[in-house]
Amino acid sequence: MALDTNELKDLLAKIDANLRQAGSICLIGSGATILLGQSTRQTDDIDVWAGASHVVLDELRRASEAAGLTFDPQDELPRLPYIQIVHAGLVQVPGWDAASRTWFGEPEREVWTGRNLTVTVPPPRALAASKLVRGDDRDLEDCLWLMAAHGIDAGEIARAIDMLPGVARRKAEDNLDILGMMQL
Repeated sequence: MALDTNELKDLLAKIDANLRQAGSICLIGSGATILLGQSTRQTDDIDVWAGASHVVLDELRRASEAAGLTFDPQDELPRLPYIQIVHAGLVQVPGWDAASRTWFGEPEREVWTGRNLTVTVPPPRALAASKLVRGDDRDLEDCLWLMAAHGIDAGEIARAIDMLPGVARRKAEDNLDILGMMQL
């Protein structure tokens, strides 16, 4: 079941209704671009960037499961839709400073708020840099959308990529070159 904008917001509302204490989650991936306005995008999962989220994971698990979602599945074929807790590793998102709770020195960007749940997303340049680490066709399309819809350019993305660790940075730089060719 692919989630569109309204279905994603409905699931967030269900999670919020089941939370017993306040918390915030930071979405990355397609969930983030959907909440930033990419209305034609759909997703099977809700990727939560652990490093920039402030929520008790056991409480989020309980609220997510009460909302009908699988929580942080470890098997290859999870029941859809599901919430995935993402830690730095294969996935990288540059620019977060936990001490100041800012991205590149800018405040967190709230994209959805309920009674107990606040949802934030990284700035578009950080999302684009993160997507360029993997760089599949859909990621490149998302990057083009982020650039057009949010007025970011390749230079801003390149500066975000510079903050990524070695292998991830090289992959993202290569994919930024491909993205540049797609814009011609």
